[in-house]
Amino acid sequence: MPEFKDSLVNSLVGAGSALDGDLAVEGMLRVDGDLRGSIRATGKVVIGSGGRVEASIRARSAIIGGLVKGDVYVTEQLRILSGGVVVGNVFAPRLEAEEDTVVHGDLAVTGRPDRAEEELAAFVERYGDPARFLGRFREADFTTQAEGPRSVSAQADSGGAATEA
Repeated sequence: MPEFKDSLVNSLVGAGSALDGDLAVEGMLRVDGDLRGSIRATGKVVIGSGGRVEASIRARSAIIGGLVKGDVYVTEQLRILSGGVVVGNVFAPRLEAEEDTVVHGDLAVTGRPDRAEEELAAFVERYGDPARFLGRFREADFTTQAEGPRSVSAQADSGGAATEA
């Protein structure tokens, strides 16, 4: 169960606001405006329906209702709401997607939150750019070579359909 502090929005990029840069948040972040850079949160990241994010996201969990151009990596659960769009690689132990969502990139849903950190490291090594994605925040966590994900991965083919890898 998430900690109480992770259920309270303690950081907000409101509608009409724009932020360029790397953002590290203890707890929960909500984005209803524009954000470019990278996001690291110990709790949940919520991208509202009006949110436009051009950033990599690393969080415990995320809810995406707007547009994300960048990789999304969560260690618990990702929920994509109707109208939500992710253009980038996605890693999540659990994924819930409503109708009318788009994910364009490599996708891994492992079903194993207990091994999320290890499998995430392997996924980043295989599909991502650890230096660009992690920057100065967590690069040391991903310097060891992993054997590769022990998970079911899905990739979208050129027609947009998911195929198992």
